[in-house]
Amino acid sequence: MKIWVIAETKDGALRRVSRELAAKAASLGDATVLEVTGEHVSAAAAASALAERATSDAPDLILTGATPAGRDIAARLAAKLKCAYLSECTDVAIAAGAVEATRGMYAGKVRARVRVPLPAVASVRPNAFPLADGAAEPQVTSVAAGDTPGLTFVRFEPTASGGGRVSLSEARVIVSGGRGLKGPEGWTQVEALADVLGAALGASRAVTDAGWRPNEEQVGQTGKTVTPDLYIALGISGAIQHLAGMTSSKVIVAVNKDPDADIFKVADYGIVGDVFEFLPAFTAAVKQAKQGA
Repeated sequence: MKIWVIAETKDGALRRVSRELAAKAASLGDATVLEVTGEHVSAAAAASALAERATSDAPDLILTGATPAGRDIAARLAAKLKCAYLSECTDVAIAAGAVEATRGMYAGKVRARVRVPLPAVASVRPNAFPLADGAAEPQVTSVAAGDTPGLTFVRFEPTASGGGRVSLSEARVIVSGGRGLKGPEGWTQVEALADVLGAALGASRAVTDAGWRPNEEQVGQTGKTVTPDLYIALGISGAIQHLAGMTSSKVIVAVNKDPDADIFKVADYGIVGDVFEFLPAFTAAVKQAKQGA
């Protein structure tokens, strides 16, 4: 079984999602990690270079991260290779000459098991596969991107990042807030907890629409879909659009003063109470636990 992993890098190092996919691919078969190189490589140019290499190398399964760049390349590559494309997968397995994948459907209400014949292309959500501490860095093979006819590079401007925190889509711990925080001033305590936990910050759509937090932090159907080890929802009622983006989290902790809030239907641990009383007490407890560790 020949498996490709299309790698993504940040600041010269492999992103965690690429390392997760490399480890998973190695457990499924003969894994090769490829990085498309060049100056300001477009998804179209990357897909063309990979499709050309695939004509001679003939991989059975190609994996990318379900990131904006990964999804763009995966869909284009599947079209060029005329093979099946599975998007936003949370699990992948090989059985009897086919790939079986688990993926969310209907705004996260259903987890479907999909089976398609090989060869195939799949994008996989970050944090879908565990990565052992101290896992060795995979060897990466470079694939040079060529020019794409009809595509002209005009300008490149890096987007602002959220204060140097870990990327929301790849974070293992996320502290997320909703309208229950009452305003932007309520986020000081949320940021304090996130700093103690080494977590990324998330927000509901109501919060980003109100301008309390930047759009890049929105979690939900119209924001980012996340799969962290721990998701802490503070003052979030649990609208279906928000649940669609975070119900795949491994452990969900919810804090809300309304005992009938929908967020408690998906939470592993629920605290009914005032979020402003919970936050300082919980932050202090985490600090104390870390000092005693």
